[in-house]
Amino acid sequence: MSIADDIPDYVYRDFINRLEEKGFEYLSHGSFRRVWERGNIVVKVPDNHDGLIDNRVEAHAWRIYRNRPSKMGIVVAPCRLLPNGCLMMVKVEDGFGSVPVPDWSDMIDHDQVGVYKGRAVAYDAALDLHERLEWEKEWGVESIFFHSEYLDRCPHLRTGEKPDKVA
Repeated sequence: MSIADDIPDYVYRDFINRLEEKGFEYLSHGSFRRVWERGNIVVKVPDNHDGLIDNRVEAHAWRIYRNRPSKMGIVVAPCRLLPNGCLMMVKVEDGFGSVPVPDWSDMIDHDQVGVYKGRAVAYDAALDLHERLEWEKEWGVESIFFHSEYLDRCPHLRTGEKPDKVA
């Protein structure tokens, strides 16, 4: 499956309808996922194979690290993978207010870091976890975007060493 292998709209149509019936509203979209929100919950619905992998990576990172930092110091937002491949995550407030900006925030693509319960967390760290390479190999999957473009821009993900500066 390649990055061009979009998931047909009908696959998640009923699920999205149920979300909207329950009061979830469309929030935004990224390259691989669309996001709905209600209260302090967001649901990330994959648009393609890479979106499915991103959801799996974020859920796996939360299961492993919980409130502890990853090997590179990144703290991820609480989330869980739903049986249909969508990701349910807490809603993270943009900005930091009185919470110190963590050193690791510049490692997160598009600075997708905010505050949840008084601490800084990444709410979209799927592409920025060094462990992803190991997990993809273990799962027998490979994100086309991550391997063809992203790793070239972020070589620190191959080494697991904190970069001096992220491109």
